[in-house]
Amino acid sequence: MNPVLPPIDDTKIWDIMLSDFKSQAISIALALEVFEGFDAPAGAEQLAKKLGYSLRGMKALLPMLKVQGLLDKHQGAYQLNNLSRTYMLKESPYYWGPFFIRRGEAIPNYKVILDNIRDGETEEARGPADSWESGQMDPALAKKVTDFMHCHSMPSAVGMTQTCDFSNVQSLLDVGGGSGCYASALANHYPEMKCTIMELAAVCDVAKGYIEKAGVSDRVDTKAVDMFREDWPEDYEAHFFSNIFHDWSPETCELLAQKSFDALAPGGRICLQEILLEESGDEPYAAVAFSFFMTQGNKGQQYTLKHLEYILEKAGFKDVSARRSYGYYSLVTGKKP
Repeated sequence: MNPVLPPIDDTKIWDIMLSDFKSQAISIALALEVFEGFDAPAGAEQLAKKLGYSLRGMKALLPMLKVQGLLDKHQGAYQLNNLSRTYMLKESPYYWGPFFIRRGEAIPNYKVILDNIRDGETEEARGPADSWESGQMDPALAKKVTDFMHCHSMPSAVGMTQTCDFSNVQSLLDVGGGSGCYASALANHYPEMKCTIMELAAVCDVAKGYIEKAGVSDRVDTKAVDMFREDWPEDYEAHFFSNIFHDWSPETCELLAQKSFDALAPGGRICLQEILLEESGDEPYAAVAFSFFMTQGNKGQQYTLKHLEYILEKAGFKDVSARRSYGYYSLVTGKKP
């Protein structure tokens, strides 16, 4: 079955989903007294050191406050403005703290996010990312996570086939491909293309059902590989990663980029489907909020094009570029010389 392009893109659905994090970020900032920490303009590193909080946490939280108009930023330093001074400081007669803190405490995962922002990754926050990192995932979690990823990836998978050219790719390895919605969409759009979903064994079992439903079982298969510990299959012209790099730290992304480079033949391509941060690190809202969402259990963040370019070029890739693929997503590509 060749899926039809949605009649409207999914950006408004993303906006609805990501709107949950607006009040979460404010509640956490108030509970941690982040606004009181600004007796002078400060960058994320300065504020993390001053308050004793994790740098990753401040890098996720401060852009969420800035993008909502509660902080200003000048020459890389965040600072209070009239809005935050009036409503976010305890000393103000117009302080909204009790409202937001009470609301935040009623939000699922509130304590996990607060602990992660303050202390870095905590034991309670470890979720699906730990399964991929360990190379083991039980069937029930594999089904749950794969279904979760599929439903918000399907529109961009189909949309990407209309905006990005894969006509010169005959064989594609979908790394951490989940349900295989991208591989299936590409196979449907390019009848000569063969794709392999490289995943943990339990996820491969789930993906086979999605592949069969998409009607591309003759050209899309699965291969059970622990992407961190085992050798990657060779003889693919392109490696595709969707929402993979944002799950991991920059150091782990560098490892994945290097493994991709080593497995590709000269002329091979790496393709990253991600929601990109602007170079400022605090726009657009969708990328900022998605990066904040990563603190709920994953180990990563959203990246700027410049940061991904650095990671790919460090591995050896050249001609790194990006283009908007669908909705909020962009496709970043690089070539192995």
